[in-house]
Order: sequence, then C-alpha cells, then structure tokens
Amino acid sequence: MEGFDEAFSVRKAVFIDEQAIPEEIEIDEMDGYATHLVLFSENEPIATGRFYEKDAKSYIGRICVLNTHRGTGLGRILMELLLQKASESGYNDIYLSSQMYARGFYQSFGFEEFGETFDDGGIEHVWMLKKSKN
Repeated sequence: MEGFDEAFSVRKAVFIDEQAIPEEIEIDEMDGYATHLVLFSENEPIATGRFYEKDAKSYIGRICVLNTHRGTGLGRILMELLLQKASESGYNDIYLSSQMYARGFYQSFGFEEFGETFDDGGIEHVWMLKKSKN
C-alpha cells in the first residue's frame, strides 16, 4: 500500500489520538486498495485523504489535517486533489461519510446530505453525495 504508512501517521494523530476512535475500526479493508494522498511539510506528513471505488461507486474519505496545520487551506487542497482523482477515474457521483461538524466544508464542494445520521467510532456521521452535473 503505497503511502499508507505516512497516511496512517496523520490519521492516528487525528482520529485515534485526538478523537479517540478505536484503531481497530480506523483501519479497514478499503485501506488495502484505496489511493492514499498525503501532503508533506519539510518531509513530514501533515494531511491525508483517500479515494477508492467499491461496488461501482466512488468514495472519498479519511480526510484529516494535523492540528498544527489546520486553518491553512490544506483541507481544501486535499479535497480538490481527491475530487480530481475521482473525476480522472471516470466517476461522477462521489460519496463520503462526514462527521457532523464538517458538513459545511463538504457542502462547499457541492456535497449534499442524504439518509439518517449514524454513529461511527462514537462520533455522529452522515452520508453525503456529490452528484454529477451531467
């Protein structure tokens, strides 16, 4: 899994250490075939996200930025790169699972909520979808 170790170091700091999500649910089967995007500063991983395809659908997820680098626009850069990757793969409709506090961020990229909220790792989430303009 190219890039996974670097991606996981950021995910561990954000999701496991900060948000107390159990490690056994933070790492999942999608990690084995997802494309992991990692942003670096001075050779240190500082932000990550992943893109994968499953059941003929395109997903973006595990988007996080180290606390020391938040508010710098890295999340937006990461999303733009992941959306580009999804588009290049031929997928127009893109799904993601959002923590409730982050919905506005994803809405700024055209994602809309659907379905009921659900608990994932002790944190309330909602599914979101960015539909193709075609």
